[in-house]
Amino acid sequence: MDSEFYLTSRNQEVSLPLSEEQFRDLKRGRKRLSLIYAISHKFRLVMSNFKLIEQLMAQLGALYVSQHDVAKIEEVKPQLNAAINNYILSARIFTSQLKRHVQGCLPLERELILELTEAMDNEYQKSFSYRFVDALYDYVTYYGLSCHAFQSRSALFQENGEQVRRYDFLAFVERDFIGGPSNFRASVLAETPERVEIGALLKDYNASLQRLHDMAISMTSQVFNEAHEIISEFVNVFISQYGYEHANVFVVHKTRAFGDKIYDRFPISMYVNNHNLSEEDLLRAN
Repeated sequence: MDSEFYLTSRNQEVSLPLSEEQFRDLKRGRKRLSLIYAISHKFRLVMSNFKLIEQLMAQLGALYVSQHDVAKIEEVKPQLNAAINNYILSARIFTSQLKRHVQGCLPLERELILELTEAMDNEYQKSFSYRFVDALYDYVTYYGLSCHAFQSRSALFQENGEQVRRYDFLAFVERDFIGGPSNFRASVLAETPERVEIGALLKDYNASLQRLHDMAISMTSQVFNEAHEIISEFVNVFISQYGYEHANVFVVHKTRAFGDKIYDRFPISMYVNNHNLSEEDLLRAN
């Protein structure tokens, strides 16, 4: 195949030739970085949905205490249900694709992939929260309802010599409302209590996801560093030659077998300054 490989700016105003080996290195590096960033991005999506749940719980709790705006309460309830559903869906996206992302970075490291598989199995076996949220995914995608009951509680506390009343607000999944074994995973339903408090459930589940995320980032840390170094080097060379006005760099493979048309084209600058992987993530990996 008569091919041409080169770096170019977004509008293809300037270009820098590449060897086929350099093109393959950049393509491999870009793939690995995109997979590692996807792991972190999907985990952050779960945590963002959890924060939204906490915010809506606090808002709904304040409305229950005041009892001044019943219409607003009924408006916020489905918003909370939607936030919980989004959390469950995003969590399934994370867990279902985690092993595939790591395997894409480490295709020959079978022992590491087996280690990650065992870690996921262990989380499932040891944590009711993990099992319940995993089973809740099928229920939510079919019925669309993840929250069945609410409870507002208050208690008196001593603060600076005075009694202060404090309130908390809880949301529940109720076993009676999730149906029988035909509607919910039978093995999990058998161990489900009458009420499952959603806040505590999701906090415990978050801990499982955090452990799996940290393991995946640690496993791929060396690959990340190598790929990031390669792509950074080529981006910096391009910028040093043509200036920062051409900092949005693309890799191009053009082949005459397709009438001198572009066969492959992908960006690389976005992977150099991508903030999906935080300093905290990198510290955990090391």
